[in-house]
Amino acid sequence: MGKYVLVVDRGSTNVKAVLVDVNGKETAVSSCPSQKPVSLKPGWWEQDMEMIWENSVQAIRGIFSKGYLPEDILGVFVTGQGNGMMPVGQDGKPSRMGILSLDSRAAEIQSGWIEDGRYGKAVETVKMPFGTGAPLPLLAWFLQQEPEEFKKIHTVLFSKDWIRYKLCGVLCTDRTEASGAGLMDLSKNDYAYEVFRLLGLDAIIEKLPPIHLPHEIVGAVTSQAAMETGLNEGTPVLCGAHDTAAYPFGVGTIDSKQLVSVIGTWGMNVVPVKDLAGAPAGLYHTVPGYFLSIAGDGNSGGCFDLMIDRLCQHEKAEAKEKDLSVYQYLEDMVLSAPPTGILFQPFVFGHAFNSSAGAGFYGIRNWHTKADYMRAVYEGIVMGHYYYIRLIPDYGKFESVWLIGGGSQSRIFGQMFADITGLKVKVPEVKEVTARGGALAALVGLGIYEGYDKAAIPSEVAVEYTPNPKLREFYQKKYEIFIKTLDMNRGVWDELNQMNLGGLS
Repeated sequence: MGKYVLVVDRGSTNVKAVLVDVNGKETAVSSCPSQKPVSLKPGWWEQDMEMIWENSVQAIRGIFSKGYLPEDILGVFVTGQGNGMMPVGQDGKPSRMGILSLDSRAAEIQSGWIEDGRYGKAVETVKMPFGTGAPLPLLAWFLQQEPEEFKKIHTVLFSKDWIRYKLCGVLCTDRTEASGAGLMDLSKNDYAYEVFRLLGLDAIIEKLPPIHLPHEIVGAVTSQAAMETGLNEGTPVLCGAHDTAAYPFGVGTIDSKQLVSVIGTWGMNVVPVKDLAGAPAGLYHTVPGYFLSIAGDGNSGGCFDLMIDRLCQHEKAEAKEKDLSVYQYLEDMVLSAPPTGILFQPFVFGHAFNSSAGAGFYGIRNWHTKADYMRAVYEGIVMGHYYYIRLIPDYGKFESVWLIGGGSQSRIFGQMFADITGLKVKVPEVKEVTARGGALAALVGLGIYEGYDKAAIPSEVAVEYTPNPKLREFYQKKYEIFIKTLDMNRGVWDELNQMNLGGLS
């Protein structure tokens, strides 16, 4: 066999272990389902940190069960979904349950910062509009609501940092993760200490980990981790990266005319740039010397799965009887439904610029069917992406969009992306794009490639979609209504959200 980088890609739904060879080819994948998030109170989204590690161990062992040998692993690189927080105590163990990025317990704190102007000032510095599930609002919440729990926190990590810590015993993070969470002043390449003081969060400074570059080797697999995972003790462990910073490089390009959009739990639209001027949000790229101009929110694949859960229990049962996935069942059902006047606003997890935003159907009439409803859900999710894409500077210069994530396997999503954005849509042949991006970075850190330009090995294109002119014209008109409805609802959302939070008094 050859030599490989092992990438552990941690998502809130699954943890995957992926082998990528020195030529950037995905060779093997092992997946383990993550623990279903726990919601002890409305708006809380948590997972057990020890279970996160256990799931990672199972995924890694799954690689070796396929016949690969630990001595063939050149190094380990960990990626993972950002924000939320994984609190570690003085003893190196979790001080409580880990918190996921969709958590909204700190919504009231965030709203207060917005109202008094501090949020806007903070975002001017960190360049990242952080949500209620980001570390700053969450830590502020613990300071106010659970000060004893706050005292127990020795170091605040992110999910990938927790896994890497369990592998090599080193507490740290990387700059893609820290900047993606709104913790860094990008102009100073350091933590945003002035922002912490502005928000009254001086107490968090001592709880933040050291920051490294993603491709830096920060440690080696410990004897304990080797015993648990099957990896060789001493295998190099690299710092790792936020998944949003890894997947743009996974398609093998740093061309600023090629947009990368992901239909995953979160829906993100990113492009590599040298300068963040005018960008709605930005974080460090995995590739040194580049930033990622980014726009998106949590209303992509996460919204789609929630709507299936709420609306399609019958379809889920029928799909199971026919030995189909519910996604394939809905795909077949919706392909038979022509476009309609039903409009769907997808903001079930809030809007990037309005945490009170909600979802809703408009224009439903008595003759519409379930297939019509679900087609509108597909459309609304893609229009949500398009809304954010149009906020990225020079979006009119994009030549194509790489579509990745679970939703990229959908013919409906692929064609709708082309019809709604007007761009040529390319789906890469490689399936684990985030892991590949991490592996290409690791190959630089391990000295296999001299630089990122050499490691930028393009992916083959598996499927390509081009805009249908008639549907493009239809969706341009429908998108205008989408924006009108969004604007119309801004005040309504705030009022309805107060009713959601307050209930009957």
